[in-house]
Amino acid sequence: MKWFFYILMILLSFSAVALPAKRKDTRLNRQMSKEQVAKTLERAGFPREIVPVVTCIAQFESNFNPNAINKHNNNSTKDHGLFQINDIWMEKCKMSAKDLQNPVLNARCAFKVYQAQGLTAWVTYNKFKRVCLAYQIPNYNTNNIAEVIVKNNQLM
Repeated sequence: MKWFFYILMILLSFSAVALPAKRKDTRLNRQMSKEQVAKTLERAGFPREIVPVVTCIAQFESNFNPNAINKHNNNSTKDHGLFQINDIWMEKCKMSAKDLQNPVLNARCAFKVYQAQGLTAWVTYNKFKRVCLAYQIPNYNTNNIAEVIVKNNQLM
């Protein structure tokens, strides 16, 4: 009986070493907080004054999931990441689909989209403009948001 116990313990220890527990990859569906997204937008170059509005866009586009992918476009393209950057922007941003899963790189590409087309480039901004113009993030002042958008020659 004693030998049986030792053999059983040895076998169990080998199985624990040989077969490590599988871990669920939490990176696949990680969701960022609005504060994390706001800081990412600032790092990407967005003016601090419009960060709350652009954060709102990210929430409606991807629910703050940097790995979100929309495969349901009529033209067979895909939208990637926080800002659902369309495939057609990958070349202009010099990024791959994998790059666009990185929140900072996705935000940098979104900044290029913003510079080229303004906030109206995102359908969600057009649809939820009132919500986004009133979007609040602690430590961000949105009192003069309309003034900032007009100053930057962006359509409201």
